[in-house]
Parts: sequence; structure tokens; C-alpha cells
Amino acid sequence: MQYTSPVLVGRSEETSALRAAVVRAEQRRGGAAFLVGEPGIGKSRLASEIAGHASRRGFRVLRGRASRAVPLRALCEAVLSAFRKTVPDEQQLGAYLPVLLRMTPDAPAGVPDPAVVRAEAVLRLLTAEKTVLLLEDLHDADDETLAVVDYLLDNLADEPVLLLATLRPHPDGAHRVADAAAARRVAGVIRLTGLKDEEVAELARQCLGEPAPHQVLQKLTEIADGVPFVVEELLNTDLQAGVPPTVAAATLARVDALEPGCVALLEAAAIFGSTFPFDVVKAMTGLDNAAELVHQAERAQLVDGHKFRHALTADAIRDRMTPTARAALARTAAETTESLRPTELELIAELWAAGGDNRKAVGRLVEAGRHAAALGRFGTAIELLERGQALQSDDPDLAADLLDALAAVLPLAAVVVPADNGARAFALGERLQQALTASKADPERRAVVRLAQARVAAVAGEWERGLDLIATTKETCAAVDVVKATLLLGLNQLDLLPKARELAERAAATGTPEIVCEALEVLTRCTRGQDLAEARQHIQRWLQVAEQHGLAAWRLRALLELGITDKYLTGDPEALLAARRAAENAGAIVIMIAADLHLGGTYIVLGEYDKAAEHGAQAKQAADKLGLHALSALAIAIEAGIASMHGNRKATDHALQQLREHGGSEEIWAYSSAVCALMEEQYDRALAEFDAIEGEVTEPRILRGTFYQGPRLLVRVAHGLANWQEYDRLADSHLSQVRQHRTYFAWSRAILHGRDGQVTKADAAAREALELSTGLGLPRYLGLRLAGPAALQDGWGEPLEWLREAEEHFHRFDVPAAAACRAVLREAGAPQQRRRRDHGTVPAELRKAGVTVREYEVLRLVVERFGNAEIAERLFLSPRTVERHVASLRVRTGQASRADLIRYARPLIEGSTRM
Repeated sequence: MQYTSPVLVGRSEETSALRAAVVRAEQRRGGAAFLVGEPGIGKSRLASEIAGHASRRGFRVLRGRASRAVPLRALCEAVLSAFRKTVPDEQQLGAYLPVLLRMTPDAPAGVPDPAVVRAEAVLRLLTAEKTVLLLEDLHDADDETLAVVDYLLDNLADEPVLLLATLRPHPDGAHRVADAAAARRVAGVIRLTGLKDEEVAELARQCLGEPAPHQVLQKLTEIADGVPFVVEELLNTDLQAGVPPTVAAATLARVDALEPGCVALLEAAAIFGSTFPFDVVKAMTGLDNAAELVHQAERAQLVDGHKFRHALTADAIRDRMTPTARAALARTAAETTESLRPTELELIAELWAAGGDNRKAVGRLVEAGRHAAALGRFGTAIELLERGQALQSDDPDLAADLLDALAAVLPLAAVVVPADNGARAFALGERLQQALTASKADPERRAVVRLAQARVAAVAGEWERGLDLIATTKETCAAVDVVKATLLLGLNQLDLLPKARELAERAAATGTPEIVCEALEVLTRCTRGQDLAEARQHIQRWLQVAEQHGLAAWRLRALLELGITDKYLTGDPEALLAARRAAENAGAIVIMIAADLHLGGTYIVLGEYDKAAEHGAQAKQAADKLGLHALSALAIAIEAGIASMHGNRKATDHALQQLREHGGSEEIWAYSSAVCALMEEQYDRALAEFDAIEGEVTEPRILRGTFYQGPRLLVRVAHGLANWQEYDRLADSHLSQVRQHRTYFAWSRAILHGRDGQVTKADAAAREALELSTGLGLPRYLGLRLAGPAALQDGWGEPLEWLREAEEHFHRFDVPAAAACRAVLREAGAPQQRRRRDHGTVPAELRKAGVTVREYEVLRLVVERFGNAEIAERLFLSPRTVERHVASLRVRTGQASRADLIRYARPLIEGSTRM
């Protein structure tokens, strides 16, 4: 008979504290607890007791056990257990579902996930319902697992989640995480010590079913030191028979009592540690009755399923083998694992190392490191490759492969810890160079590492340092060309653009698919400021290469760049929306945030402020959650932009103050403040703010969006402060490619022509401005507001209609610009438009699309099948104005034709109050 306690003995204080933590989690006051203690002290038993208690209260329990041989193992096991039990709530997980799927061991290479994104994905999985996450043996966890745990600790306070982790009291990474969490009061640390004498007596009674004899109890209290596992092991041996009273001896006595086949199976299993792959162990031993033998070992209280009841059991079995026998068994385990589980490269490497074959161990670590890098697990990749570097191998080709793999992953180290400005990666590069020197490596291999170090410099933004590193590389190849091009472009000097472009073009012609994509990205950045159409061609080729070769991450970046380019060229958000959908489907969270930010800016230009606010809020929420402060600042800039368009000075200044606290640029600050001043009719202030930007921007404008230039020119022209020379300088620049700037330039040109008495040219320019501005916000209505008085004075265009349309727009936001438009109309003797009491009866869906009251009046008559001339007569408008209103309505509602517009609008109008 084998003795084990059916109940948890002692630990009443710890149990009460942990049960209270379960209750708090049930009340959405989640938290974490680290159970720290020596092997056998009862950490797992206590954790299982609490997990069972929580399960009975309706909690979902997710478990995982850390392993040094398998990175992210504990989290992967927990994720897989969640997927096995229930179908995760896709609505709650959203774009993070693909991230979780990429954590599974057989996940294909694809989009790399920053550690913080992976951590947020796990958090969302946990918070979908009340959950206990039990992570055992956290002292064996890799750095990336600990990074996720650390993130979880700071985000459980308002969630129905309790994180339990067991670890040994060693000064390792897990212990530092636990101590730091306790210091900032986001977790408790429970340090388990030995049981008291009376508790040992109670444990013995529970095991035996009766009080232990006095002599037995005396030996237990003397030998076991209060460690529950030792007490139970000693009770399962004959304390009266002179057997050495040690845990190892007690364990081995029980092992030797089993039949030889079972002993062989346990020895093979012990090579793997506390948990063993049953299929591999069965193949190693060739035992047909392996399953029955495992049951025998279970009855002997040595194993529990496919893991040893305690790590000390595996240690005892393994340690009694001779070194030669242990190494031979490890080699057999490595060969069998390679055959049955070829993807478990880290485990195979551990086994080959234990078997004394460092050459094969290093080879598997190189494969594992490269695979981890392909999955975006950069920290794991570096850890694995450095582990391989620490092993001695007499194979020079293999050592070279290891160094090449390290060189390839080196730039990614700068992504792992971006806050250190690449310091970790630079240090690794120096160690690599020292290793190459010690091994008397050939110059070509040293050049590979220097190239990798230059890539690190490019990631860290240390352009000069990178160029110094790459200057000593005499070999010319596509990889060198593209890195040098990136570094030159980073210097942001116009005179270096031709050289950067030449290098990128050469790399794009000769490189691997990845290098081609990288080179085309550089070419896109080189040409965007000069020729948006050419930049778009580079992106389309980049997208084609990425799709052809299955480069998922490069494809998503190309889709985003395509959306950004279309945003400038046409103001059309469709490509950006497509990029966002693709990023969401792939779980590329950072790209999704970037798409939302660009969509927010695009919708501001289009005057669709509800949509702008929606995308800005989504971006801010995600960026704040992930600690991406630079992106969060851009989301605040969208808030400031929307407030400024509404002429809301208080909200604008509040958002801008937040932006300053986030380190936002002065350019965004001044632009938003200036636009708000325009709405307030404070043109002196607006010009002062615009001029402040002009003085602040020192970088080459050809590399920047400079979104303030168009409205600044229009205001200066309208107020007689700018002439043709200033207009020509901007109209001939790269800004003339951007739709919103072309609109401002056309309004400015119309005013200048009218001032020169060129009425025909002024009319033509105004028609161009009206056509370009259809469906836009500020570029249209600021143009109408400022061109109207100029056209009245100089006798061109349709100033009264323009001012009425502008007044109607500004009236919606109740800004002084509306009153200014009415004042000009009164001075011109135009009949005063009486504001109807039912001004706000435009259907909500149409209001959301930006349809004005005047446009709604036109739309009602369009739906009633009146032609443009009839509508113009009824509403006292010109047929050309009606035509513009119809075009604007089609753009705002997304309808391709007049017939489509009628079909779309009829049910909305029939359900609204008649005007």
C-alpha cells in the first residue's frame, strides 16, 4: 500500500488568504499570488487546492508548467487548455485571437508579435470570464514568459482573474518579478516553510489512516524537516528496516520494488525531467505494455499521468545512473524525439547536450533560434542562440552557422528592449565580434556581423553609428545596399536622397524577396515627397512581392503604406480601411493602431468628425493599453483636431495640453490652435500660430506632410499678405500632389486671379476648388468663407451661394465664422436666410454622413424625381450649384449614381419629418 494524504494538512493561514483572493477575483478585484518554497514543501498541492476551490465556485482554471527547454510553454499550455474547454469569445478577443493562435507550438511563421501584444492577448483571454491561471515551476520560465506575467500583474486589478504561480526561492528572473510585483502591491508573495511538529503528526495520520507510532513520528520530525513530500516518501519505506532515511533512498526503494520493465520506463522518462512525452518514452523502451506500466507507477505514487509526482522523484532516478548510462539514454531520447516530435527543437537540443553531443545540440539551437525569430519571439531567439554559443563545438561550419544566425537576429534585439536604444543588441554584437576574432573567422563573416550591427543602428535611429559600422564593409550586395540606403535616408538630408535611392533601386533589383520588400519601402519613402504616383507604384510592387512569397508582415506594411499614399493623393479612406481589416484579421495590433490613426486624420479632412473620433478613440485605447506612448500622443492629436474644427477652444486647449504632456510636436499644437482660431474668426492669432510652425519646422519639407501650408497660404492670400511668388513656390512643390492642398491652392489662385481682374481665370480656379473640395470639410468651407468676400469685391464666381453654404456649415457648430458669413451677406444686400425651427430634422444617418440642411433640401427634391433645373428654380439656386450639391450628396453617402442615391435616400426621407 502506498501512503499519501487525501487532504491538505497545515497551511490554514495561507489557504485562508488565497481563498479570500478568489472571492476578490469573483468581485472583479483580481490579483496574483506567488507561492515560493523549496522542492517538496507543498507549493503545487496548495495551488491545486485553491484551483479546485475556485473551480467549484464556477471559475475556469487554466494551467501551464514552465520549462527551460520549451520557451513560452507555460502560457502555451494555458492557452491550449482554454481552447480545449470552450470556444473563446471572438468578440472579446477581436484582433488578438490570431496572436493567441500564434503562441501554439506548431504555429506557422508569419506576423511577428511584440511581447506587449502577446501579453495583452493572454490578458484578454483570461478576462473573458472569471479565471484562475495556475503557472507552475515559474523558476524555469524563459524571459518572454516572465515579460507576459509581469504585464498581467499590472492589469488584473479590475478583472475577475487570479494568477497563481509556484517557484523556488532562487535569485532568478522569476523571483525578481515576484519581488518587484510585491513591492508595487500588485501581487502577494507567500513563502512556504516546513510544517510544525503537530502538523507533521497530522499528515502522517492522514497518510496512514491512524496515528503514527511514536518511534516513526520521532524519525519523521527529525529527518523530514517539516517538508510534506519527504514525510510521505519516508512513510512509504520501512523506517524500521535500516534503509538510509533519505528521500532519494525512499524513492528508489519503491522504484526497485516494481517489475524491471516499469523501472526501465521510469529511467527513460526521468531523462526528460519532471514531465515526459509518453509516446517518445514508449518508443525508446520498445515496451508494448507501456501504458499498463505507467499505471503501475501511478499506483506506487511515483507518477501522475505523464509527469512525475515530484521533480525530486525524477532527480533521484536520474542521479543514480552512471554518467555513461545517463548520456547514452539522453542520446537515445534525442534521436527518438527527433523522429516523433521534430518541431520540439529546444527539447532535442537539451537532450543532445545532456548526451554529450554538443555539435548536434548547437545545430538544433540554431534551428530553434531561427524559428523563434520567424515567429517574432526575438527574446527567445537570442536566448537560444546565446545558449548555443556557450556550448563548445569542434565543428567550424556549425560554429559559423551559429554566428550567422546570431547576426541575422541581432537587429531584432533592438526591438526586444526598445527603451534601451539598442544597447543590448550592440553589446551582443560586440560579443559576436570577439567570438569571431577568437575563432580567427574569415573577413566575410566579420562583415556579416558588422552589417547586422549597422541594422541595429538603423532600428535604434543611430544613423551615423550605423554608417561608420558599414563603411568598413567592402563587399557590395543587396543586403549592404538596403541597410546603407536606410541609414542615409534616416539622416533626413535632401542631398543624400539620390544616393539612398540609387542603393535601394540596386537592392530591389538583386535581393531576396525580403530584401526587395525592404528596398521598396526605402524607395517609397524616398519618392513620396516628390512623386506620390511613383511612390504608389513602388508600394504596389512591394505588395505583389510580399503576396507572391507569403511574407505576411511585409504585406501588411505595404497595405498600410498604400492606404497612407491614397489618403494624400485622393483623400479616399478605402485603402486604409482595407489595411485595417487585414491587420485585424492577422492580429497585427500595432499596424491596426497606425491605420486607425491615419483614418482619424483622413476623416477630419473629410469633415466626418464622428468617424474620426471613433478611430482616434480605438487607437488611443489600444495604444494606452500596450504602453505605446508615441502612438497614444497621435491619438490625442486627433482629439485636438476634431475640437479645433468645432471651434471649441476649451476642448482644443485641453487636448493640446495632454499632447504636450505626452511629448507631442509643436507643429501639431500650433496647427490645431490655428484652426480653432480660424473658426473663432481670429485671423491674426491663426497666422501667428501658422508662422510659429514655419519657424519650428527645420527638417526638409519634402520629407514631411506639412499639413499647415495649404490653409496658411489661403489665409495669407485672402488677407493680402501673399502674392503670386509665394503661391508659385508652394504650388510647384510636392504639396501639389495632395488633394487637400490642391484645394487650398485652387482657392488661393482664384482669389489672386480675381484681384488681378482675370475673372475668367478666377472662375475656372473656383470651379476646380469646388470640384476638389466636394466631400471635404475644412478645405471646402474655409475656402467658401474666404473666397466669398474676395469674389464679391472683385466681381467673379458665385459668392452669395458660397457664403450661404459656408454659413450653413459653420452654423452647425455654432462658431463665430457663421456670424461672419451672415454679416458679409447682409452687407451685400442678400436676403437674410431665416433659420427654420426644424433645422435639425435631417435624418440622423444623413447628419452623420455630413449632409447639410441645404443639401437635404436638394436631396428631397432629387428623390421626388425633379431635374437640376427644376430644383434650382424651386430653391432659388443656380443649376450649377444644384449639380455640386448632388455630387456632394453622392460622395457623402457613398452612392455611385443618381439612381443609387434615390434608392438609398427614399426610406430615410419617408421616415423623417417633412420640412
